[in-house]
Amino acid sequence: MRSFVIGVLLLPSLAQAVFAAPAKLTLEQVIAKALASPKAEMAAGDRDAAAARVDEADAARLPRFKATAFATVSPEIRCVANTMCNETEPKNFAFRFSGLFGSAQLDITQPLYTFGKIAHARSAARAGLSAQHALADEAAGDLAVDAAKAYWGVKAARELSGMLDDGIDEIGKALEQLEDRAGGSKGKGKPDVAIQDRQRVAVLLAEAKVQRADAQQAEGEALGGLRALTGLADADVDDAQLAAIERKIPTRADADHRPQAVAAKTGARAADELAEMAVSGYYPDVALVASGVIAKAQGVDDPPSVFANDPYNRSGVGAVIAMQWAFEPWTAAAKVAHARADARKAHAQSELAANGARYDADNALADATAAHDKVLAAAQGEQAARTWLASVLQAEAIGAAESKDLADAYIAWFQMRARWAQAVFQWNVAVVRLDRAAGEFHAADSRR
Repeated sequence: MRSFVIGVLLLPSLAQAVFAAPAKLTLEQVIAKALASPKAEMAAGDRDAAAARVDEADAARLPRFKATAFATVSPEIRCVANTMCNETEPKNFAFRFSGLFGSAQLDITQPLYTFGKIAHARSAARAGLSAQHALADEAAGDLAVDAAKAYWGVKAARELSGMLDDGIDEIGKALEQLEDRAGGSKGKGKPDVAIQDRQRVAVLLAEAKVQRADAQQAEGEALGGLRALTGLADADVDDAQLAAIERKIPTRADADHRPQAVAAKTGARAADELAEMAVSGYYPDVALVASGVIAKAQGVDDPPSVFANDPYNRSGVGAVIAMQWAFEPWTAAAKVAHARADARKAHAQSELAANGARYDADNALADATAAHDKVLAAAQGEQAARTWLASVLQAEAIGAAESKDLADAYIAWFQMRARWAQAVFQWNVAVVRLDRAAGEFHAADSRR
């Protein structure tokens, strides 16, 4: 009985989970989920790798430790009596073992001066990290634009589908009326309708159905893109009607904060630092080197002299200031030339990216301006076409309209409604593109 009661109590919630409605998302929610998509995670991975390279470059300033230790069986080597251990038995190698032999050595190297190698490497790594941050923001902007296209694409397609559904119903009714009038059974005091009139309306009905199929196809493609961006198999847009975003058109396009240009600029700075680091290859490295060793063999006598070279029984520490220099002027010159060529290329790419950012911003502004004007003009045209169609339908209801008038009115309404929906789609997407050009979107889900 207890299990039965628990099952009855949980049944509504289980049914709700099974038959849950699809997730309906607003534009901000679609963009937020797109910014957490695998593409954004890939950009974040590149950024984290660049951060690790910064840590690696910083670690070059710290001391390096190298430890070596081993243990094995000890050979048996004894000093010959009364020889001050100048003679041993055996004199050479022999298969005589006694006890254990172990040794441990620790080497420490602390860089002191590298003629700029470490400093330039650290600066290059930090510039590379800044570039990766900007590239991650650029990827976020691209995802935001894709999300806007998918979101508004679904709404525009559904707007057209709904409009065409209404039109198909009305055209179907008009065709039925023409069929009735053609037979003269209604007795409306008008001659029979010619077959050309009926076929004209039939063609109009077929055209409306074809356009509705196109609109449904566009809706399916946009919805598929929406679900791919959000990672939700049942994602859908909210129920808000298609409407133009309220936004003033800027007087000029702002591309100063475009991540694409920022990434190229910081990348050029990293290339300059790498070129300077290559120049440092002409010069040596100065470091403090310290070493300590201890070894003990149970089967080997220890000679009583510091000058005796005994690898089996020894201990000691030491520290020196050392200079390491791989003198390869010809190889170093080639590396410097290569690095400077890469730096020149990076600066050219920086200028190209800045020009591209300005072009894209100007293009987005031109698209937004044109789309905004189209929205206003199409809205006026759609209202006029709606009024025209209403008057034709009223005349058709009393048999005072020609089939050509009906077809022309419907075609005009379809076209202006479709132009309005397309203009709203273009305008809303252009607004997001302007935000991207201004550096509005960031990979960390924060907005400037």
